[in-house]
Amino acid sequence: MREWEEGRKDREESRKRLLESLAMSIGNIGRGWKIYRRSLLAVLGLVMVLSVSLVAIFADEIAVQHPYRNLTDTEDKWSNNPDQQESPPFSEECSLRAQKITTNPNSPLFSETVVAESGNKVRESIALGYYTDVLSVTEIIKIESISPPGYDQDMSLITVDPNNSSIFVLSPELYGNSSYYAGVWITYLYENDEMSHWWMPEGYDTCIFGTNKEGHDVFSKVVYGARVSLTIGITVATLTVTIGTIVGSISGYYGGRVDEVIMRICDVFFAIPGLILAMAFVAAMRSVSSLTLPVWLGVLLPVLMLAYFLNAHLSTTILSGDNKVSDQAMGMLMKNRSLLVSVLAFLFFVGWLPAIAWSDFFGVSHSRGWRLTSSLVVIALLAAIILADRKFVQKNSMDGALERLSSSFDWTNPWRYLNFRTVVVFLSMAILFKLSGNEGSEIILIKDFDKLWQVQFALIFTGWPGYARLIRGQVLYVKEMAFVEAAKSVGAPPSRIMFRHILPNAWAPLLVAFTLDIGGTILSASGLSFLGLGAAPYTAEWGLMISESRVAFQRAPHMMLYPGLAIAITVLGFNLLGDGIRDVVDPKNRR
Repeated sequence: MREWEEGRKDREESRKRLLESLAMSIGNIGRGWKIYRRSLLAVLGLVMVLSVSLVAIFADEIAVQHPYRNLTDTEDKWSNNPDQQESPPFSEECSLRAQKITTNPNSPLFSETVVAESGNKVRESIALGYYTDVLSVTEIIKIESISPPGYDQDMSLITVDPNNSSIFVLSPELYGNSSYYAGVWITYLYENDEMSHWWMPEGYDTCIFGTNKEGHDVFSKVVYGARVSLTIGITVATLTVTIGTIVGSISGYYGGRVDEVIMRICDVFFAIPGLILAMAFVAAMRSVSSLTLPVWLGVLLPVLMLAYFLNAHLSTTILSGDNKVSDQAMGMLMKNRSLLVSVLAFLFFVGWLPAIAWSDFFGVSHSRGWRLTSSLVVIALLAAIILADRKFVQKNSMDGALERLSSSFDWTNPWRYLNFRTVVVFLSMAILFKLSGNEGSEIILIKDFDKLWQVQFALIFTGWPGYARLIRGQVLYVKEMAFVEAAKSVGAPPSRIMFRHILPNAWAPLLVAFTLDIGGTILSASGLSFLGLGAAPYTAEWGLMISESRVAFQRAPHMMLYPGLAIAITVLGFNLLGDGIRDVVDPKNRR
């Protein structure tokens, strides 16, 4: 083991390379921005995307009306207000309140003075009950009798207390006349600071987008809808890109039967219209209320990742030399040993082996100690199988193995471990430790698997084949280049070739497609909500808002106009942003 001072030169060299790489990245960003800002439309798209993103981030501060529970809850989320239904934009009706007043002196509810108060409002949780706000009256509009209904009465029957604008004073003529004993409705204007926008001119600062048929403020719902739509768009696009990149890379790199099978699966998806397939997927998930995963299945991914990296590390340190036994000298069984081992491993992990299964072995005890021990045993077993194959079948040498293994852990130069492999290893270890301590036998991934989550999963399910085919084509093109052949000739493993040589040179079209797909995903999610297969009723989601406004389009077009404009601006912004990024990654523009 080397001393710390002995690694000084290596640390300085690694640090120098990291700084050079950082400076190169900053320079590339600067050159990319110079190309990007040449297009006015691209800059406009960036401004539009940033504006929508800021609105989504600061929705709680911008909106004047707020939901009383989480936006992904399946119950009602916005309190109805019957006094402000379908009010037009900038309407004074947003500050109107119709309040019933008891005028029968024999009633226990009667009082000569009545407080002007709002309708029932829901607290943070329905379990906490309702409350009302005291209102400050600015003008009485009309007084109507309840029986007979709809007849306007003398405005002098009720006045506002000159010393307190929140108090109505009933005249003796009102409660002394038995013909009014059924009660009256009083409609009045009040100081509606709750619905006012400080950044709007006086007189135009209330309810700037109007209200819908439930009395919800359209502006507030459009603002909160930006948060919902961007979450769906970015989440779906990120996961579809990840899945498509993994599948497409495997297909393009290995080729042959692997490529044939994967591409035929993609053809099945392409044969069915994406929106129709997403609708079927959402309908099939209607009965799923929560998304859970067995613990043994949840830890399988980090276990396999750790086994893979452990095998790669041991293969490059313990073993040395080329294969001494050619495939031509082996029998049929030995030639296909990798396929045989893979099939046995698959049967073990899915529980189809008659003797033992991973779920049974892992589930012997629910304690964290046993779960970690069983995972480490499987990791070591998988690595040992590969090493045994290299040693006893391919006849690799193990001379000097301990020396190479000890020198591979160079703690005197921590800079050398700042790479993607280290991040994946530590992340896999953290996930494995976290999931191993889970109580019970299941992991709750999503507790309330509501319609919005179902829409996201449906779009992910139908969206990955496009990325898989795109990245496959790029991998097929790049892997034939000279630098990839050079990496293969020096014995670089497939993972290093893929992540260090092929993917960095194939990501440009993927980035453009990712940016463009965010807008398309938002449009698809809005379409599913419009058809009734997306967000639950009363949710602040743009497609659902348009769907709910169809019945009132002629008399209240604003209910459809503003969420429609929000969709158009967001989708157009991402499309223009994608076009600008396409110009940046085009090699012709960098000459």
